[in-house]
Amino acid sequence: MVKAGYANGAAEGRPLTNEEKLAMIADAEVAFGKFLDALKVNWREDPNSDKTPYRVAKAYVNDLWAGRYNGPPSITGFPSDGYDGMVFEGGIPLTSMCSHHHQPVKGVCYIGLLAGVKVIGLSKYTRIAQWCARRGTCLLYTSA
Repeated sequence: MVKAGYANGAAEGRPLTNEEKLAMIADAEVAFGKFLDALKVNWREDPNSDKTPYRVAKAYVNDLWAGRYNGPPSITGFPSDGYDGMVFEGGIPLTSMCSHHHQPVKGVCYIGLLAGVKVIGLSKYTRIAQWCARRGTCLLYTSA
């Protein structure tokens, strides 16, 4: 069972600070360099691989898994003015990570729901979907 919270517990239920992210990137840079060494990749002498461990670590923290380390997007609801029909946002591009193989997964997302007393702007559905996807593994909790 995975502990609830940001980064599946790594951020202890709160977004990471910039200082925490930078420290994580530094630690991951060293670890990824060792990983490449274990695979006998001569990354230090290959001009195409210069600073690769840093770039990979930074990509995970600031992009691929950003949803694990940043808080959810800020969402403001506003009155629906009596609209109770279908709200739909489709074709939302997503990039995520397979939590088993740690390889990128790309796809699209479609969200449809019936409007309630309050609604949110369509762009917010895109932000929510992309934040969830960038958690590596996403469990979306909803309430009625």
